[in-house]
Amino acid sequence: MRRLAPLAISAIFSCLSLLGGDLTITSHVSGKGHFAKEGSQVQYVDATRLRTNNEGTGIDSLVDYGHEVFYTIDHTKKVVTKVTFKDMQEAMQAMEDQMANMPGMVTRMMFGDTTEVKVEQLGADTVLGRPCRKVRVSIGKMVEELSVDPSLQFPIHDYAKAMSFANRMPGAMGTLFKRISQEVGKLKGVALRTHIKGLMGMDITTEATAVSTAPIPASVWALPAGYSVRDGGKEMKESMKGPH
Repeated sequence: MRRLAPLAISAIFSCLSLLGGDLTITSHVSGKGHFAKEGSQVQYVDATRLRTNNEGTGIDSLVDYGHEVFYTIDHTKKVVTKVTFKDMQEAMQAMEDQMANMPGMVTRMMFGDTTEVKVEQLGADTVLGRPCRKVRVSIGKMVEELSVDPSLQFPIHDYAKAMSFANRMPGAMGTLFKRISQEVGKLKGVALRTHIKGLMGMDITTEATAVSTAPIPASVWALPAGYSVRDGGKEMKESMKGPH
């Protein structure tokens, strides 16, 4: 689950709308929690792919929606981990089966009441001199404030398909992520500043420092040469089986 959660969170909070040109957003990430590492982050998005290069963690991610595969690129270990959407969904199903008997009290302590959703319009904001609308989305224990630039759009062609793997997270986590993707998907524009807190110890701020709509070079989508490649999907499914 520790591998799947950051992937789902990153994908949901990155894809706010559809059908713009290529988009590159450089941001500064700060805060605390398992997913927070101080440093620069660059997101590259075209019609079928999303790549996030994270200086703080030294780990990049590449989601290829067209081929339904996700790569994690660990530059410290020089390892690329490949997971297909199909393998991820099977691992999530196994995880959901394992969590079926988890007491409701435990899941509420972890995630809060994920049926409760509150969306608040907080007025105007400005990031990089660009006019934005500030919105607060509260679901269970998670609270996210977004400053959304309505003049920008992400170019992902099929938002529903892109989010389908994230919505298959098991149990209360799956319910939470599904509600997050539904509410965030309603926002028209691109978030240039986000502040997420309350979930799994997170208190993370991501703020854009540069925005470009220039075409993204093909080299950005290439996997690094000389790195070993692991079958992460197989590893996840094997771990779900437990000890023999």
